[in-house]
Amino acid sequence: MEPNINIQVDYDHTEFTPGDTISGKVNWVNVNGADAVAFRLFWYTSGKGTQDVMVLEEVEWPISQGSAQFSFVLPNEPYSFSGTLVSLTWAIEAVILPDEISTARHELQLTPDGKELTLTPVKEPATESKTKMRFGSKR
Repeated sequence: MEPNINIQVDYDHTEFTPGDTISGKVNWVNVNGADAVAFRLFWYTSGKGTQDVMVLEEVEWPISQGSAQFSFVLPNEPYSFSGTLVSLTWAIEAVILPDEISTARHELQLTPDGKELTLTPVKEPATESKTKMRFGSKR
């Protein structure tokens, strides 16, 4: 049988503010040969350019337990946002170690008021026309 891991959260929403607590339970079965289960609170970027990932907290449990409770207090920053070129997403994730062969992930939003932040393009301000100068030219 294939390894199986899942996350059960203690809430029915995905919007949070700094200082809120995220809690729940991680369950796993059929993990023969695995060493442990790791649980992470992290954020990552997606979109154009190189992806950034920052793990803020990680907890490991012995594989023999079969389940474990978790609780993380969310930090003050960075905020989640969706933009045209890049987005930042918070998530909790459970993985079977050492190979991370099976994972479960639950995404969430961390913002000042719990509502999604959407970045919109800013229009370029009108500029006065400037006289172009060439190198070596006289005025």
